[in-house]
Amino acid sequence: MRSIKGKRRPDLSEAPLEFVTKPWRRLVLPKSGGVDRPAYTLCALERLQDSLRRRDLYVTPSERWGDPRAKLLQGAEWQETRSQICRALNLSLDPDQAVARLREQLGAAYRRTLDHLPENEAVSIDETAEERPLTLNNLDKVDEPESLIALPERVIERLPRVDLPEILLEIHQRTGFADAFSHISESQSRVEDLATSVCAVLLAEACNIGLKPLVRGDNSALTRNRLSWVQQNHVRTETLIEAITGR
Repeated sequence: MRSIKGKRRPDLSEAPLEFVTKPWRRLVLPKSGGVDRPAYTLCALERLQDSLRRRDLYVTPSERWGDPRAKLLQGAEWQETRSQICRALNLSLDPDQAVARLREQLGAAYRRTLDHLPENEAVSIDETAEERPLTLNNLDKVDEPESLIALPERVIERLPRVDLPEILLEIHQRTGFADAFSHISESQSRVEDLATSVCAVLLAEACNIGLKPLVRGDNSALTRNRLSWVQQNHVRTETLIEAITGR
C-alpha cells in the first residue's frame, strides 16, 4: 500500500492476495480483469483492523494495540513465581500435560455437542448449501420481574446525596490514605489540614478540572498557593502507589 501511494495508475499485477477473503474477491478481482484499487485498499484495511483486534498483528509502542506477550513475566522473574501461579490456577508445571488436559476437555465438549445436535432445536445446518452453514437461533427474551426493575430505583433512593470531596474525606477518615502523601524532601513534615488539600488536588486531577474550581479564599487548606504547593511537593507517583497499596 505504501509503494503505490500517490500513483494514479499503479501496477497491481503482483499485489499479494493471500489476505483477500472469498466475499471480497468478487470486488477486488472483477470480471473485467486486474485488481480494483479501491476495493483492494478497503479489504486490506478491514483485514488489518481484524488482525489488530485478534492480536495477530500489533503496534509498537502502543498500550492498546501492543504485543500482549510484552506484559507477561519473563526470565528469572517468571521462574520465581511459576510454581505459585500454576498452583493458584490449578495447572500442571508440565506444559504438555496442561495442553493435553485442555485438548481432552475440548474433545469432550465437541462430542457432547454432537450427541445432542439432533435434538437441539436452537441449532440448524443448511444441508442445501455447499458450505453447510450452522445457524444458532436467537435466545428467547426473558422478561425481568417487576421487583428486579424496581430494585435499582429503591437502591438509588436510599443512597445518601453527597459530593465527591465528602466521599474522599470520609475514605481518608476510615483509612488514613492521605497520610501517605509525604513531602518530597521532608517526609515527616506536616501542615494543618493537609488531608483536605490532598483530597482537593486528587479531585482536580481525577476530574481534569484544574485547581481553580476548588480554590477557597476563606479556607487556608484550599487557597491557590496551598493547593499548588501540595500538587508539586506531595502528589507524586510513589506517594500515589503508597496511598493505593498501603505500602
